[in-house]
Amino acid sequence: MDKFELRAATRQFVRASQAMFPGASADHAQGRRERVPPPLDKSRARKACAPMGTLHSIVVTVDAHKRRRTWYIIDPDPAVSAQYAALGLDLIPGCKVLVDAEVMRPTAILDFDPVGSEEGRSAAGFNPYFDLPPS
Repeated sequence: MDKFELRAATRQFVRASQAMFPGASADHAQGRRERVPPPLDKSRARKACAPMGTLHSIVVTVDAHKRRRTWYIIDPDPAVSAQYAALGLDLIPGCKVLVDAEVMRPTAILDFDPVGSEEGRSAAGFNPYFDLPPS
């Protein structure tokens, strides 16, 4: 096979593949590749999060461009608080850590009780008929 025939065959193959998969060739030509999201397998996620803490839950978000991201919410292990502090995340009692599942990097501290005190709160929450606001 001649060099020109080989080039012609390659061009013909590329045209045929563009007709079959139009979006894939445009993304590949621009240098973008579609990322495969991490699996939602809880046992694999538990093993991956074990050095950082205990897996609490898995969250999947979808942005405006229809890109999915997977996040792990973990109960942090106090033994590795120095590593969290090196990333700028100071652990407080009862907090959770948000971890990006693609790169396995802690990104934020989640505080499930932002008020932090029970002062002026009843067990069922604030009731405007019976609970007066603090003066």
